[in-house]
Order: sequence, then C-alpha cells, then structure tokens
Amino acid sequence: VLRDGKWSEQEASILVPGDIVSIKLGDIIPADARLLEGDPLKVDQSALTGESLPATKGPGEEVFSGSTCKQGEIEAVVIATGVHTFFGKAAHLVDSTNQVGHFQKVLTAIGNFCICSIAVGIAIEIVVMYPIQRRHYRDGIDNLLVLLIGGIPIAMPTVLSVTMAIGSHKLSQQGAITKRMTAIEEMAGMDVLCSDKTGTLTLNKLSVDKNLIEVYCKGVEKDEVLLFAARA
Repeated sequence: VLRDGKWSEQEASILVPGDIVSIKLGDIIPADARLLEGDPLKVDQSALTGESLPATKGPGEEVFSGSTCKQGEIEAVVIATGVHTFFGKAAHLVDSTNQVGHFQKVLTAIGNFCICSIAVGIAIEIVVMYPIQRRHYRDGIDNLLVLLIGGIPIAMPTVLSVTMAIGSHKLSQQGAITKRMTAIEEMAGMDVLCSDKTGTLTLNKLSVDKNLIEVYCKGVEKDEVLLFAARA
C-alpha cells in the first residue's frame, strides 16, 4: 500500500477507498479497485463468476476483491472495501434471502381464514347461547371449546412437514441434496433451470444438442447454429 509516499505491507482490513495498492502475480486482490496506468492483468475471477478462464483487465477497468492475479503487475486505487465490495454485496444478498414460498403463503392464508371463521362463529355462538337461549355458563364454555379446537387445523403443519420430509428422502435416493424444504415446492413449479458451464451441475465442457436447437430466424439452419456455437 502506498501511504505518505512510501510502500508498506498492510492488512486488507485497514484499507480504505483512495488507497493505492500494488497488484502482482499470485496476489489475491484485497478490495475492489480500479487499475491505473500499466500493462493489462490476467485475473482469475472464478470465485465470483464461476468462469475458469482468466479475464484480461486493462487500465481504467475494475478488479474485484477475492480475485487472483494470474499475470502482470500494476497499481490500482481502492474504490470499495468490506461489505461494499462486489463479493461483499453478493454474500449479503445470500445471507439476507428470506423469501416466503407459495406453499407457505397458502398455509398462512388457510390459517388466517380458519381463525377469522372461528372468531365469527364464537361471536355468534355467544350471542345465541347466553342472551337468547340463556344457557348455563359451563355448557356454553364446552361448546366454545369444541368449536375452537375443531376449527383450528392443528395437525396440518405436522402432516405437511412429514410429507415434505418424505419428498426430500425420495430426492436423496435420486442423488439430490435438499437444503431447504421449500426448495421441493420451488423445483416442482420450475420450467427451466439456467446454469453456467462450471459448477456442481455441469462438467465444465460445452456441448450443443442439435435435436434441441430451435431456430427462430428465417434462412438460418441448425447446422449454422452449431457452427457459430463451435466458434464461440
């Protein structure tokens, strides 16, 4: 890090925007930075993008925290640190994800409907039993308890949890690992799964199936699409 006109080694945790850092072969970039004048760098961004091939970065371009310098040496000015970096923002989005699935929304709606129905029923029952029929206090309480217990779907969450667990077990027999129960419902409603060419779902080898190619442009044949894909 260049401070007070002198180069010194500093912990990445004390870097602030505006610091000048030197990046060379083998260094892990400590913060988001913009490259200054110099030769282009080759940067491995696989930890961020999943792309195994190094990306070439020239002066004026940004490099991201967590990337590794594979070739070259250059100076850069820090523009973001900590949770404000590209990697930090992505990690924060993953940690803060708290989406409520459609299944949970349906359960909540059913529960709210049952509670509202029971409240209305209890109010009507109280009016009918006491002011009109003038029943005994004890008899009225028994009727209200029966209505309350019978109207609340107490066993529904347990039954649904067991059902989801059985589905998760069947998926595990097919080699799928379920981290969230709601993922089963999300997968059931999914039409298309998009994945890059690197990762746990793929082999890092591009392939094109001619039988699955759909051409929407007139005058373009499937063989031409295969040729363009091979050149990409």
